[in-house]
This record gives sequence, structure tokens and C-alpha cells, in this order.
Amino acid sequence: MDEDAFWELIDRARDDSADAEGQARWLIQHLSDYRGSDIQRFNEHFQQAMLRAYRWDLWGVSSMVHGHEDQTGFVGFRAWLVSCGREAYAAALEDPDSLAPIIEPKVDGTALTYVARDAYEASTGSELPTATLDLFAEPAGKPIQPSDLPTRFPKIAAALR
Repeated sequence: MDEDAFWELIDRARDDSADAEGQARWLIQHLSDYRGSDIQRFNEHFQQAMLRAYRWDLWGVSSMVHGHEDQTGFVGFRAWLVSCGREAYAAALEDPDSLAPIIEPKVDGTALTYVARDAYEASTGSELPTATLDLFAEPAGKPIQPSDLPTRFPKIAAALR
């Protein structure tokens, strides 16, 4: 599975359901018919997208959405960002304020973080091999003071009012 196929599956899941839980169910159902190696590649593309979004500016947007800063909320936020599709994802990497038209309070895509694991197990009967994560990695960029977030991302601040 290449990156284009990954994003096409994300788009098809979003066409099927507006919420992350529905998208996750759709993806698990469809990916379960794939070979284990394709599901692993899906997971690699998902993890790479999550890693590219591991940035302080997006963490700041996540904290605006959730009302606090924490790793769990940021994981769910980044998974939601991936679920928005390639165009919205790429635009957010370019300018996080571009999310204002689609952002909602408490967006959470956590269900998508389990898709590859569940589909792989359904397809192969085995656990999905996973890479070791660097638990001490820092997000890219520089932290943003919470008081500066509304000024830095005015469109998002207005959308969340």
C-alpha cells in the first residue's frame, strides 16, 4: 500500500462516516480483507502522518480545542487531523489556523489509532508488529505560551467561541 492508497482509504472512511468511531469501524472492516503486509504499510503511513503533526503549534491548537494540554488529547487531535483527509492535513501543516472552518470543540480521533492493530489481528490472527517509539522525543518547533494562542490562531479562537 502506497501513500496515495492510504489517503484514499481515509477519504472513503470519511465519506462513510462523519465521526472517528464510524471511520474506524469502516477502516477495520475494509482493511481486514487486506494482506498483513498492506495493513502494516497502512499503519506506517498513519504513524508517519502522526509524527509529521507532532509539532508545538498543533499542540497549541489541540490545547485550545480541549481546554488543556496533555499527551492523550494531542494524540486524539492528531488522529482526528489525519481523518480530515490529505488536503486538510497538508493545509494544517502549512497553517494550523486553516482548520478553523472544520474545527469543533473536543475533536477526538483516538479510535483511529487502533485501526491497524484491530484490522491486522482480524486479518492474520496475530498481533501487529510495531516499531519502538522514542518516548523522550520533543514536538517540532517551539512551545507557544497558552496566552499567545488566540493571537497566533485567531480564526480557530473565533471558531471555538
